[in-house]
Amino acid sequence: MSKKIKLVYVWDKEIFLQASKAIYDFNMKHSPKRFLGWFFIALTQFGVVGALNKDIYGLLIVSTFLVVYWYVLHWPLRKNILLRGFMASDIKNHKFIIEIDENNLKIDENLIKWQEILEVISLSSGYLLYREDSFLFFPKSAFKSAEDREKFIGMLPKS
Repeated sequence: MSKKIKLVYVWDKEIFLQASKAIYDFNMKHSPKRFLGWFFIALTQFGVVGALNKDIYGLLIVSTFLVVYWYVLHWPLRKNILLRGFMASDIKNHKFIIEIDENNLKIDENLIKWQEILEVISLSSGYLLYREDSFLFFPKSAFKSAEDREKFIGMLPKS
């Protein structure tokens, strides 16, 4: 019995944002940039000491702004930029048809071998497949049944 799975979904704004956030989080987790927030917090602490001891508020103001940017505004600003790019994209609202079997994935007319998949990240909203030069995102809502999802998980390359 063949284990072929067929997924069909539209690359809409919601799915694009889910995939973008997952890719952003994955890249941040594997980047030295993730420690930048800690550096900004340390600067804020020096700013507090400077403000209390010397009545110098410049470092405190700048470092507080950097902390707020890094922990509160970083993703919303990035999301805005990504959405503008999505709205101008050729694949906006593209209907993807994906056939999956034990050997490869066929996305529209492109064939991707499982050996090209370097890492698979399971998310609450879907599956993020990392290739050397790109990511693939399959939303859980694209699977017709829980059985298809289980078959898909069974086909994933083991890391």
